[in-house]
Formats: sequence, structure tokens, C-alpha cells
Amino acid sequence: MKKLRFYFAMTVAKIAAFGLRMLGRNASYMPGVIALKIAPDFMKYLKKPELLICVTGTNGKTTTSNFITSALRSAGYTVTNNSFGSNVQAGVAAAMLLNSTLSGRHKNRAAVIEVDERSSLKVYPYISPDYIVCNNVMRDSIKRNAHTQFISFILTKAIPESAALILNADDIISCGIAPQCKNRIYFGVDAERPEREEGVKAKDIVYCPHCGGLLEKEYIRYSHIGRVRCSQCGFASPERDFCVTDIDRENETFTVTSEKGSEQFKLVNDNIVNVYNFCGCIALLETIGLKYDDISAAFNSGEIVKTRFIKEKLGDKAELTMILAKGQNPVAVSRVFSYVSKTPGENKCLLLFIDDKADNINNVENTCWLYDLDYEPLKDPSIGKMIFAGKRCLDQRLRCEMTGISPEKTVFVPELKNSSELIDLDKYGDIYILYDNYLMDEAYREEKALKGRCSK
Repeated sequence: MKKLRFYFAMTVAKIAAFGLRMLGRNASYMPGVIALKIAPDFMKYLKKPELLICVTGTNGKTTTSNFITSALRSAGYTVTNNSFGSNVQAGVAAAMLLNSTLSGRHKNRAAVIEVDERSSLKVYPYISPDYIVCNNVMRDSIKRNAHTQFISFILTKAIPESAALILNADDIISCGIAPQCKNRIYFGVDAERPEREEGVKAKDIVYCPHCGGLLEKEYIRYSHIGRVRCSQCGFASPERDFCVTDIDRENETFTVTSEKGSEQFKLVNDNIVNVYNFCGCIALLETIGLKYDDISAAFNSGEIVKTRFIKEKLGDKAELTMILAKGQNPVAVSRVFSYVSKTPGENKCLLLFIDDKADNINNVENTCWLYDLDYEPLKDPSIGKMIFAGKRCLDQRLRCEMTGISPEKTVFVPELKNSSELIDLDKYGDIYILYDNYLMDEAYREEKALKGRCSK
């Protein structure tokens, strides 16, 4: 009877997907909702592809899964992924069913699936991945993810013992997930060790998870990402199997060293967060046996997905950089602030859309995350003007005042629309729009408005 429900769910979901596509819709989520509504254990009956890889963690899932997919395709694999859909249960189900026959047999040789950490309990027990890449476990939206111990508990409970884990050796929290999995590969970044710790407010781990002793820092890049050792029991960051040993920003390359030796790849983006993402990709791809040429081809032709990062000219007047700054995620936004402060340029103007649109509809946004967010990089002399737009702009004003940012450098406006008109294109040559996930449409509307002004 249950198998009949599966066949019925598969048929209805595929018909729905066809109808949505005829209407010009994406069909990357709703078919999964329909299938799971009819048969809650729908994914149990889907047959696995030859190779099933899942990517999880707080930050970097989309970038990592896209580069893994690109490399596999370069190597001749046919690949299923959910890069255009959702990473929760329904989105995963939609990606899998749309690439399966009516009987549940997978059409492609491999699948690379991005999985939200909270959805792990509803995904991994059914699809049982061969490999799981976890880039990091960090402070995230307090409404959804509570704290890192909560997320670590969910991942540990959900991940099957048979999965091989690709883990960030410089993140002592993600290193500890799923101890039942004995096949563990570690990656990290040794190049450009920081001489001093940045003034980050959010610290997700201070004491040893084994004995409670104080963790001594060899060095910290940001938040808790770095190398540590317990002062009492000797527990320490694990040795890396794959390590970035050189970052050549001038020639746009980075070098990864493993037991095979050192290999050089194109540096698609020089944000240290993405360097970690790239190293995780390479660790996974070399572990499954991909050749250097196929991996290198993915980086030579790859780019950060445009919904995350894009740089373009505004006529002959200015250069515009648009960067996703995930609202309610203090570490992610702090890293964006830090990155912008360190990019070349002496007179930058920032337009910031980091409100939470969905929360503002109901006026229930919890602004406590702003007090975990590090505003210090915005004091950099290279930043000449910051325009904070959105209903929570006065909360942003308070945080700027608490950080000691000069009032002369800031503007606060409650409306997102037409906020780009406050940018003086004759004065600022380096313009940045930083936007939350749910404000992409508004951000790209202002991008279009800036282009229109520059074309006159």
C-alpha cells in the first residue's frame, strides 16, 4: 500500500512539475511539497545514484555544491543538484524526483545536494549520502538555529554512520559532529596566518568540549575559525589532510597541499571564507578520485553564483559590487563587512539592505543578532559613506553609534526604494550593495536604477 502511495505521489508530482514549467515557473520546490504531502516517506523509495554527495553547514553550502557539481560534470558525470531550489526537505525531494523515473530509478550518475542543517533529520535517514561536506557550524539565526550545540546535536543524530565526512579542521565545532562516522577527511587554510585576532564579538566556543578547560589559540581568523588547543587535556584542532598553503592574490591562484603533493588552482574569489569553501571542494573531489585536470577546469571556468557576488562597471563612472549579506546571521554579515573594508579603493560608498523582509511584514524581528555583528570594519578610512535602508534603520543607527562610527559617514532611511539616489556617483567610484537573502529583488532594482543614472 505504501509503495502504491509512492507511485501515485511520483505521478502527481511530475504532472505538477510539467504544469508549472508550462506556466514559466521554476518547479524546484512545489513538486516536492506535493509528493511529501501524499507520501511522507516518499524519499525512502527513491533509488540512490551511483554517487550521492551532500553539502551542509552554516555558511558556504551553495558555493561549495556548485563547484563540486561543475567539477563532476567536467569529469563526464551527469549530475543532479538543487542549486535552483530549496535546501530543505521539499526542495531535496523535488530535485531527486525530477531526475528520477516513475519507478524511482535515478537518471543521473551522481547527485550533489545542498541540505539545510535543520532539515538533516528529515533528509539523511532517507537518502543516506556517500559523502557529506560540512564547511562550518557557526552562530546563525537565533530564531531557527538557537546555538551551535543545538545544530551539532541535530547533525550528529541525523548523519548515518556509513557516510564519509569532509570537515573543516579549522572549525573545532564542526570537527566534533557525528563521531559515529569513522571515515573523516580534514581540510583547512594555513596560508596568511593572522598576526592578531580581529575584534569579533561572537564567540561560539571558548572551552574544551571534552574537559571544559580553556582553549588556547594558536591563531584565530574570525569567530572561532583557526587553530586551538586545550590547556588541560591537550585536545586540539585535527591535522589537515588538505591544506591551502599559499594564496597568490596578484596572480589569482591558490595552492592546496596534501599527501599527493602541491597543486595550484585559479583563485575565483579571494574572500578567505570562499578559500575555505574551495579547499573543502578539492578535498572531496580528490577523495572520490577526480583528476587534477577536471578539478582545475571547474575553477578555471567557475564563478561565485551571481545571487551571492557580482562585480560590474557602472558606465565609466564607477564600479559596483553586490554581495549577499545573510540577515540574522551575524558571522556571515561580519565577514562581508570585513571583506569590503579590505578591498582596494580609497573612497567607498555602501548601500546596506540587511533588514529581514519577512519579519518586517509582521513587525516581530528580533534585533539581538545586531549585537553579535561586528561593525568595527565599517570604521575603515576607505569607507566614505554608508546608507542603511529599511524599517530597522534606526536599530542600525544605534549600533553604529555604539561602535563609534562617525555620524558624518552614515545615512539612515526607512524606505528601500530609491535609496540608491542618495549615492553621489561623481564622488564615489567604488560602490557596494550589501543585501539580505530576501531582499535580492529590491537590491537588483537599485542596481538597475544606478545603471540608468550612469547611462545618462
